Parts: sequence; C-alpha cells; structure tokens
Amino acid sequence: MLLRFRNIHVALAITFIVAVGLVVGWASYRREGRKIMSGLVTDALHSAAGFDEGELAQFKGTREDVRTEAYARVKARLRRFHNADPRIKFIYIFRQLPAQKKIIFLADSADPGASDESLPGDVYPEAANSPGLQSIIHDGQPSTEGPLQDSFGTWVTGYALIGAVPAPGAPRDILGVDLAATEWTGRLWTNAAGTAVIVWIVLGLPLAWLVVMRRQLEQREAIRNLSEAMEQSHSAVMIVDLDSCIEYVNSGLCRQMGYTRRDLIGRNWRDFQSAETPAEFIATLVTTVRSGQPWQGEWLYRRKDGSSYPVRGAVSPVKRRDGEITCFVAVFEDMTEIKRTEAMLRVAKEQAEAGDRAKGYFLAIMSHEVRTPLNGIVGFTSLLLETQLTPDQLEYVDTIRTSSETLIQLTGDILDYARIESGKLKLEPQPCHVRECVEDALDLIAGKISGRNLELLHWVEDTVPAVVTADGGRLRQVLVNLINNAAKFTPQGEIEVSVQAEPAPADLNFAGGWLLTFAVRDTGIGIAPEDHGRLFKPFTQLDGTATRRYGGTGLGLAISKNIVELMGGGISFTSEQGVGTIFTFTIRAERAEAPGDSTVIPLRATPMRLAIAAPAGALRAELARVGERSGAQVIETTPEELAAVPEWDLAVMAVDDLLASELAIMAEPRAGLPPEKIIGIVPLSFPTARRNALRPHFRLLISKPVHHESLRALLAGVPGAAAPVADEAALNLRVLLVEDNRINQRLMQKILTNLGCTWALADHGRAALEQIAAGPFDVVLMDLHMPEMDGITAIKKIRAGEAGDAMRGCWIIALTADARAEQRTLAMEAGANDYLTKPVKLPDFSAALQRFNASRQPGTSPS
Repeated sequence: MLLRFRNIHVALAITFIVAVGLVVGWASYRREGRKIMSGLVTDALHSAAGFDEGELAQFKGTREDVRTEAYARVKARLRRFHNADPRIKFIYIFRQLPAQKKIIFLADSADPGASDESLPGDVYPEAANSPGLQSIIHDGQPSTEGPLQDSFGTWVTGYALIGAVPAPGAPRDILGVDLAATEWTGRLWTNAAGTAVIVWIVLGLPLAWLVVMRRQLEQREAIRNLSEAMEQSHSAVMIVDLDSCIEYVNSGLCRQMGYTRRDLIGRNWRDFQSAETPAEFIATLVTTVRSGQPWQGEWLYRRKDGSSYPVRGAVSPVKRRDGEITCFVAVFEDMTEIKRTEAMLRVAKEQAEAGDRAKGYFLAIMSHEVRTPLNGIVGFTSLLLETQLTPDQLEYVDTIRTSSETLIQLTGDILDYARIESGKLKLEPQPCHVRECVEDALDLIAGKISGRNLELLHWVEDTVPAVVTADGGRLRQVLVNLINNAAKFTPQGEIEVSVQAEPAPADLNFAGGWLLTFAVRDTGIGIAPEDHGRLFKPFTQLDGTATRRYGGTGLGLAISKNIVELMGGGISFTSEQGVGTIFTFTIRAERAEAPGDSTVIPLRATPMRLAIAAPAGALRAELARVGERSGAQVIETTPEELAAVPEWDLAVMAVDDLLASELAIMAEPRAGLPPEKIIGIVPLSFPTARRNALRPHFRLLISKPVHHESLRALLAGVPGAAAPVADEAALNLRVLLVEDNRINQRLMQKILTNLGCTWALADHGRAALEQIAAGPFDVVLMDLHMPEMDGITAIKKIRAGEAGDAMRGCWIIALTADARAEQRTLAMEAGANDYLTKPVKLPDFSAALQRFNASRQPGTSPS
C-alpha cells in the first residue's frame, strides 16, 4: 500500500498540511486580536473610572483650564496611568461638543511643554476619520480601532465614556488609550506562527513517518529486485571481500561452473582459475582493482568437472562514500558459444575470401583466354581491311571486326563490374585533356556506325579548362558508354556531346576546383516514363525479352554511374519518346598545367573568308562555330553551290558517299574548285582506296567526327598543320617479341614489319633473357602469361641485371590479355615502362613505340 504512495501524493499532503496550518494560524491571529482589543477596552474602562464627571465639568475647554487646579490634578492622574503600564503610549481625554460639531482635547499624558502635548481646547482634526471614536459617540459603548497611522505613529486605540451617557445634544467626555501597533502586531503574529507550527508538527510527523516508511520499503524492494535480477541473470555474478574470499555468487555462476552456492561461498576465488591462466594475468587484475580502477578482459575459468571454459567480463571495486574499498564485484559471460560462432564466422570469411580469390582468378583466366584469340582476330582483321577487298568481303571483315570489339567490350564490362562489387575500382588521376577525351570517345564509336545516317557532334565551351587532373581513361569510358548507348537507340539523326564548366561553389569544400558538366544528347527513340526507374541498374535493359532488338549486357550505365560518383559527381537524364534523350553527368576536377609543348593556336592577322560547304543541319552549324571561334568570316553553303560563292579564301566541304562516288570518277578537279583551297570532311569508315581517289580534289582529308583544334590549326595556318598526312615513317627499331601464342606471334611480327621494325622472337621469359644477353634491343615486348618463366619474373630479372648490365634499363612494354587493374600495377611495379592490353590495336601499339622514341634524347639512334 505504501509503495503506491507516490511523490505526487506526498506533495499534495504537504500542501494540505501547510494550508491547514495557515488557516489555523490565521484563526489564532484573529482570536488573539479580539482578545487584545477586549483587554484594551477593559483598560480604557478602568482608566475612565478614575475620573469624576463633576471634576471634568469644571473644564471650560479653553487654554484657561491649564492654570486651574482641576487640570493639574487630571494631568497628574493621566501621567500616573501612563507610567503605570509600559504598554500605553498615550492616554488622553476628549470632549465632544455637539453644538459646535467638534471634538476638543481636555488633557493628555504628555510631558508639559512637550511637542506632542495637546492642550485644553485643541481640536482633534482626525475625529471624523476615527471609526472607534465615531462608534462611541454614536452609541456610548466602549470601542476600539486600529491599527491607525497619524503624525505620532501607528496605534491601536481603546475608547470609554467618563461617567454616564449624557442626554442627546449634551457634551460628553471620552477617555482614549493608545497602544503602539508594533507591539500589538508582534503579539498577533507570534501567536499565529506558534499555532501554525504546532499544527504542522502534529500533522507533519505522521506524514514524515509515512515518507520514511515508504523510502525504506522502496529500498527493500529495490534490494529484492536487484537480488532477483542477479539471481535470474544469465551472466555470472560474484562478490569477493578484501581477503579474496567469495561472499556471494548468483545462480548464473553456479550453472556455469557446476558448483552449488555452498561449495563456492567462503572459498578463495583463485581456487577456480584455470591452470592455463598466466600468473601475470592474475597479478594485473588484482593490482588494477585494488588500486580502485575497474578491469575488464577475457580469461579462463575451471568447471567442477575440471574442464576450462573462456569467459569475458569486468571486475569493479565497490567503495564507500569516503572512497574506501569494501569489496569487489565480478560480472562475466560464458564465451564458449561465442568463441565457437567466431570460429565458424572466421572459417566462413576465409571461405568467402577464397571464393573471391577464385572469382578473381576465374575472371583473370576468362579475360586472358578470351582476349588472347581476340587479339589475333582483331589484329588480322585490321590488317585485312587495309588490303584490296570486294564489297562483300569488306562487309564480312567489318562484321568480324565489329563483333570482336563487342566481345572485348563485354569482357571489359564484366571485369569492371566485378571491381565495383568488390570495391576495388580505383581512379588514377593525372593531367587529362578534356577535349581529347571527348574526341577519342567519338572516334571509338564512329567506326561502329558506318553506313548509318548518323552524325557525331561535339562542342566544348571556352570556359572549360584545357587540362584537368582526372582519370582520363575512366572519363573516356563513361563517355563511350553513353555515346554507344545513344547510338544503339538512334537509327538516324545526330548524337552531340557538350561540355561546360564552372568553378566549384564554396559550400562543396573544393576550393580551386571545377565542376565539369557533360551532356550526351541524341535524337533517338527516347525512353518511356515507366522505364525510367530501370536505368542505372546492373543487367537491366529497357527491352528485357529474349528477342530484344538492342543487344548489350545492361552493365554500361551501372558502371558509368559508379565511375561518376567516384569522381565526386552524379548522373541523370531526361527523355521524351520520339524526340530523344539527354544524359548529363558532372564530375569534380582541378585545373592542371598544360604540357610545355602545347600549341596555342593564334588568330589570323586578317580574317579569312571561310566557306562551309555542307548540307544544312547540325554538322554545318558545328563547322561554322569552329570557324567563327577561329576568327574567320563564315559563309554557309552546300557542296553543289560552292563554286558559285564569290571570293572565298578556304573551304571546308562535307563529303558523303554519293559525292565521293562522283568525285572518284573525275579525272580532273571541278572548275572553280581549286583543290589547294578545299579541306574535305569524310566519314571515318572510308577505306584507303576511296580516300586515295579523293585526294586529287582536296588539299587535305579530315575524318569525321572533326577534331576542332586540328581544324582550327589548319584555318590559322599553323606551320605543318595544312600539309597532307603522309604515311608514317619507318621506326627502324630492333624489337624482341616475347610471346608464346603462335597466332599472336604472327600478328605482332606482321605489325612490326609494317612499322619498319626488325624483330626477334622468344617463346618464354627464360629464352628472352638469353636473347637479350646475346644482342641489344631497343624495345622488349613482354607477354605476361607464358610457360617456364612468366613475364613479371622476366621483367624483374632484366631489371636485376640477369640479362646483362647493358640491358638493365631497356624499354619494356608489357602485353597481356588480363585487363585487371591489379595486373597492370604488378607489371609497372616489376619495372615495365609501358603497358598494353590485348587485343592490341594498331594505333595504340604505334603510339607506345612513339612514346619510346619520345623518351630518348634528341639525336640518339637506336642502340
């Protein structure tokens, strides 16, 4: 019952007791006031009885009364009354004169001549405001009033008639007695406070007893609950005294150890430690807790059957208020099941890691085994395209090349997605030309859309930094994915890539950086609203049927999204069915210094008249913008009307299949169209034979998509820019090809021969070391996966001087079909100077050899 007596009940009880005390105190205050007033009336009556009515009749109520013996006697008597009772401050006699309607003094108890003395005849001006005085005048009965304040202080006053009540209208004499109100008030409040305190004590003691009893019950209940909690706890609890003897154990400890409580209490806790527990461990535990600090950790306990089991817990000292330690409490858990679970998780983790390693190994093997034959297919197909073929043969070979490149992209996407899943996709920021990334991506797609009425366009705003620090390869990959995706769903029309830039806002905490925004716009079929949510998900396509029209794995957008987010940006899109789609992504990048050999294209001193001869449309508009950016006066026309345009200095003409066929059969250039003043823009898919047939009609042929800076250089007249591109000069390098695959051997030998290189062949790394030691080579092409000795080992041995000190620093280009980034890292760390992934494309291979030539000192001949 008492436990239900809550704090709110205590507060209400206290409020009630206080209220009762105040009420009783106030009643006592009123009662004591009436008692004091009654005594005051009695004093006034007793004092009034000391005066004779006839004696006062001798007073005339004027100043003359002062010289009479009657006044002297009355004055003396008033002073005796005053001096006889210290409570009395003043005592005086009034006379009411009804006829004159005033009250005058006859005598008072003040010292003669004192400032507060009232003389006979002095009018009492406050009479009208004195309720007690008015009361006795009205009914002749004794009265009191107060406390009242006047010029002499604050008083309580008693009034009584002297003699009998006179006839109406006759003068009457009244005696007044003043007591100081401070004394009166003090008595009232003292009595009221005493009464209230008594009430509070009488009523408060039972309440205090109830509160104390409730507190004791709560403490007992808390102790009981704590005891029950300790007993019912799954954890083991032990209390040990200062002598290391067990004072208390709960049921959980008894269950853990197999002992009864009687077996444990009184025993030294060390008796139950496992023999496997080091003595240093026990010493550290004891030292820590006896110093007043808690301790926690893991140790071994011994069960009743002698077996050891692991526990994890904490030991804490229990202190009194003065800080002295009284005992120690240990709380610990049986870790047997947890340890078993941890072991199982450890095994599962190792198995998962083994699975990841197996997956990585499988991907490496797949990449290598698929790319190795593709190297031969793509390489020989590229060589075959440079030969004389019939139209049907050309179509067949181009189909083989396109299919092979699709398979290469598929393996690359699978490897990239595996890296994303494992969190191993890393960026390699370095100086990157933004415009080159865009144009390279367009070049890669241009070969795939040959024969389609589809223009590839681009525009890079002047505000875009020429060079930024970013992973150019990954940026190019995102652009290729988006452009390739647009090409799939755009049977005809145009695809445009635009780039804008702005300084990064301050709130991005990217001071000095730039936000680059890339947009890939197409005029394709668009995306239905219900399909918007499916984009950017792996292995998801808009047409998920087995007979879908558009191929692909559905990985491109998912990979692009992850790459863009790694670059600190985001990707989004807008689309309208039948109109087209725009994919937009933003990356963060810092401006980088342009290479020292970068050419700044100047504006011409005098503007040229530049004719843009192309069908009306996006391509002509783009070429016109390039011309205007170069400072030229642009004239837009068509190829058929160019001859009629007057006074143009230079013309840029778009050549399609129909126009190319017409020009190819003309023996002489057309009238009014001097070849030295015309630059031809041709599709990238035009074969060498067709280009050769067109050269007599043009100063230079440029492939679409047009590289803007190259065209601007031509327009500005940069030396060498306007010269026709000649066949690549022979490299005259001595190359050691280390390759075990026969097909790849034949391919690389043919490519090296076409590039004007002499070569030697080694089937594996060990043979390569012998040949390098026997004769010097300018470049070593090192396959990484070979029998007997792999390429990584061979590179390390070359750098260690095992092929001779003279060749320790030779230029090594690693070749592998394993496209994983970690494989490239291994090769570069082993000492490779360059790295190419199979299938090797002729432009990439030629560029790698050119990088070697650029690395040599000017004028140095091959050693």
